Amino acid sequence: MINFTNIAKVEFEKVLAKSIEHQNTDVIEASNIIKNMALISFTRFAKSSSLYFSLGHVLSTSITGLHILHAMRCRDGLVRPAQIINLMASVLFCNIGIIRDVLKEDNGDQQKVDDDKARLIDHSFTDSSLWKYKSYRSNKFIQGVSFVDSNINYEIVSRAIEYSDFLGKHSNVVADAGEIDKYIRAIQVITLMADQNYERKLVEFYLSAKEADLIDQRVFSNLADFRTKWIQYFWERLYPDVGEEILLLRETSEGRTIVSQMYSHL
Repeated sequence: MINFTNIAKVEFEKVLAKSIEHQNTDVIEASNIIKNMALISFTRFAKSSSLYFSLGHVLSTSITGLHILHAMRCRDGLVRPAQIINLMASVLFCNIGIIRDVLKEDNGDQQKVDDDKARLIDHSFTDSSLWKYKSYRSNKFIQGVSFVDSNINYEIVSRAIEYSDFLGKHSNVVADAGEIDKYIRAIQVITLMADQNYERKLVEFYLSAKEADLIDQRVFSNLADFRTKWIQYFWERLYPDVGEEILLLRETSEGRTIVSQMYSHL
């Protein structure tokens, strides 16, 4: 049987070694923490039934995150270990709440979606149906895993998790968004727009959002309408969230490749 979790781990660590690992002792220690966090995340996402929020998606976003860190290092000369850990923890766990039974309070048909008792979730839908609640559930997840919770600044990471969702209930831009908040949202957008299988990913994104009842029918009446209008939506609504990060990625050859691929889809 193919171990997709292990394949993702190997690919992630390959990029990690090129991006930030070979620096001082503190950064190497931070890299080891990130490796363990990645394994925790990939193991859970291997069980996801969501079309869009899959193991492949979290691997892609985490690799984009590593390229952002590498670009920051090239621009500034260094990246602080705490910054590395908080940013990558936010990337690795911002969508993990979408997975059924990922919380200790989950129990089959009953899923924890708020501070009240667990609710009945219809199993005729995929995990995408939990999209509306994934920020809450992702924060609950990191609080419930002692290794993650003890190695991050929870206030920074929980805020970034909520801000990462550019289509859900936390999609509005806030004036006081922090640096990591902006990076995490931009990473989610850039990963979608630069995907090698962009057309397929766009369909998966739409179908997952529709399943979660997050598609505004006044903007996108159906899939064909969504595919026609998405580029305009990106320029009007999403580009302001990623402009600075696109410039940052251009600091490295790998980043320029991502930007080039992204623009080829626009």
